[in-house]
Amino acid sequence: MRAMATDRVGAGATLRPHTLPMREPGAGEVLIKVMATAVSPADLGMLAGRYRWYDELRLPLVPGYDVAGVVEAGDWERGAAVIASTGHSRTQVGSYAEYVTLPASYVAPKPANLDWAEAATLPLAALTAHQALELLDLHPGQSLLVNAPRGAVGRFTTQLAQAAGITVLTPDAAVVGAGGLVGGAGVPVGEAGVPVVGPGGPVVGAGGGVGWVDAALDVVGGERARRAFAAVRDGGAYVTVVPEFWVPGGQFTPERGITPQLVRAEPSGARLTAISRAAEAGQLTATVAKTLPLTEAQQALDLLASGGVRGKIVLLP
Repeated sequence: MRAMATDRVGAGATLRPHTLPMREPGAGEVLIKVMATAVSPADLGMLAGRYRWYDELRLPLVPGYDVAGVVEAGDWERGAAVIASTGHSRTQVGSYAEYVTLPASYVAPKPANLDWAEAATLPLAALTAHQALELLDLHPGQSLLVNAPRGAVGRFTTQLAQAAGITVLTPDAAVVGAGGLVGGAGVPVGEAGVPVVGPGGPVVGAGGGVGWVDAALDVVGGERARRAFAAVRDGGAYVTVVPEFWVPGGQFTPERGITPQLVRAEPSGARLTAISRAAEAGQLTATVAKTLPLTEAQQALDLLASGGVRGKIVLLP
């Protein structure tokens, strides 16, 4: 099968066309013909060698976490339209390929109302959002600060939280200027230390500063992560997707009754089924910035790394 792969990880890693064997599915596995795969910041991290176990990866390395495709064989109905996250273990062939073989437990029905490119934006980012909300354990009426709601994880977290009756806040003025968050339901706010500002002025009782939201999700790290953490009330919840802002000896340690938690997007067909249903119900909106042929995977990664892309870049084999 055709795939885009690299023969090295770290400095100088570049994707080039490869012809690789297609692995037949074993018991409990599914062979999927990839119709679309999304480009993710996680792919950049893996190729750059930023993961502690990168030296254990099997070369040539095929990146890619997101799959939207058609079942060809295995423990699933042949011809079914599905989505999946590869999970990308140390030896798993990723989704930058014509075919991928995965455990059937990773697979879920594709949302009927989304095309292939749109469906491919869901698995990794929406799984991360779904698992983050489970860790945050919020209830209707509580507040959640998302410090980068325009990225895929932040956007899906916002949409799922709002569907659950959670008030989503953002320090992102650009989102506010573009008409607010999903459906205009998000309340525009300032960074920690700056008063919360709504469409009609300050939100009564919001306060700003330290300890004024029930929970926060950090998807970017850096100073914005520190400010998001400061904004959480004593005993509140804080989740990050950035490991260095969680690990022992890292940026944050438990304080004020807040224990930072790290979310890792574990593959789950059951979760993806719930996500697919949410998309069909209009609770999740997929945003595709650009589609490119699979052979232009390196250009897609370069475009993502350059910044400023709003929405997902999707590769079509």
